Amino acid sequence: MEPRPTSDDPSASGSYSGVPSLGQVLEVGGTEAVEVVRAPRGMDVPVRGVGVFDAGETLEAAGQVLVAVGVDTSSEEAPRVLRDAARAGAAALVMRRGSAGVSERLLAQAEEGGTALLVRAAWIEWGELIGLLRAALSQGGARPETAATAADVALGDLPGLAVALAALVGGAITIEDPDSNVLAYSPTADTADPLRRLTILGRRVPQWRVAELAESGFLQTLWATPDVVHRPADDRFPERLAIAVRAGDEILGSLWAAADGEPLPAGARDALRAAAETAVPHLLHHRLRSRSAASRRKQAVRALLEGRQPDVPDSAAALEVDPQVPCAVLTVAAAPPVPAPDALDRALHLASLRAAAHHSPAFAHRDGDRLDVLLTDPATGAAHRLGGELATVLRSSGVRPLVAIGPVGAGLGEAAASRAGAALVLRVLRERGASARPSAARTTGSAPEVAAAEDVRYALDALRVVDAVAALSPSATDAVRELLAYEAEHGTDLPRTVAVHLAFFGDAAATARHLGVHPNTLRYRLRRVRELFGLDLEDPDVRLLTELGLRRAGLIPPG
Repeated sequence: MEPRPTSDDPSASGSYSGVPSLGQVLEVGGTEAVEVVRAPRGMDVPVRGVGVFDAGETLEAAGQVLVAVGVDTSSEEAPRVLRDAARAGAAALVMRRGSAGVSERLLAQAEEGGTALLVRAAWIEWGELIGLLRAALSQGGARPETAATAADVALGDLPGLAVALAALVGGAITIEDPDSNVLAYSPTADTADPLRRLTILGRRVPQWRVAELAESGFLQTLWATPDVVHRPADDRFPERLAIAVRAGDEILGSLWAAADGEPLPAGARDALRAAAETAVPHLLHHRLRSRSAASRRKQAVRALLEGRQPDVPDSAAALEVDPQVPCAVLTVAAAPPVPAPDALDRALHLASLRAAAHHSPAFAHRDGDRLDVLLTDPATGAAHRLGGELATVLRSSGVRPLVAIGPVGAGLGEAAASRAGAALVLRVLRERGASARPSAARTTGSAPEVAAAEDVRYALDALRVVDAVAALSPSATDAVRELLAYEAEHGTDLPRTVAVHLAFFGDAAATARHLGVHPNTLRYRLRRVRELFGLDLEDPDVRLLTELGLRRAGLIPPG
């Protein structure tokens, strides 16, 4: 049933002065972050807050946009949650989309209760969505009284906004993000100072200038105060006026006004204050679009690497790549010993930046202690060249690199298969270490840092054999498992002793020398292995299966 309007219900008398409507809030902060599934009362419903749905506190939800964390549109509880939100007078309820879509019961409940039903986009997290909606809400329903040209600028048109604000303020305008990158600027006169020209050409404030502003305390004052900050003229540059653009407590960027051929007019300060209010929805919209594109690319790469076939066309569109383009996956990891987490994070981050700068489109995805790089349309040798570049990045960061290259797939739909191939190559590089030799098709010598299947094909075939035999020979794998368990409990050196003994083909003298023990000590250890685990290493069948078991466990005899 329709909620009964009361004096506290914002829907009782339409839109309030200064109170934004649902449409205004979503226009500024949510057109791409949420989908409107049903809005029975239209988009003019006033919004007074943003909150999290709580069945025990819904009486405080009148006029709010509520987010139902953990509830999806195809769940059994969804209609009840929407009904409770409607009874509390919520303006809208946001859920995540369920695997079965939006149920008919839920659509019927939306029509009956009158509360708008919204669905969160997959790329945005709940916390980010809440912050975004609250920032949009903080703008209120009323728009600042600025020049008509500024009010008429299309949402998100930052170059047009810069031109309009320049006319309003009476000086040259630069719109910057919080990191001093230039988002937009108004055309400048021939008499503009060198700093403004340099900033526009570089699309960011020069680093030396940022350092000057930080050391003088100007930036700290700019971010701490809601008012206009004045930078007096000096012998190098004319005066500047600057103001931070805020949505609630969040800083979205800044506006800078500079004299452009003539001094700033007397009313420039007041005009810049109004300009900052006008800029808020535009910067919110810009940030949302930027995050949306980045998040969609990230999700697209993950979907391709995980082999979600129905997502291939959408993923290709998000990456702006033909779905039929060939691709290969490179997996980047650190060689033992494992570096400190901070060092690994930094190295893999730099590697992802290097991949993004590659001339062929390459997209990086962090997965635990490794980095998967999806390389599209690789030319002959391109994967090895990129692998070498990524290895160099890790090495320069103090991390020993391993780069495994998967096979080239005929289209993006084969990215997951290429990733699986790279994972096998990485196992070879990690488990065999210095004993992994390049095949005859490649150079010989120490273990390769960058390798594809053809580079380690014999070791890779051996790995496949080990996996297959391990599944068929429980006697060997069980005995090796017991050997390793005994080692973990008692701290003996028996597994390594066995591995080295096998590597030297049963040569007791060579094995003892390598281990640095007396031959009698070696014989004692081998006798203990036979007594405790039934592994008679004089038996060729036992030797073969034991070595396979040790390989399976990652204890590879040295080459």
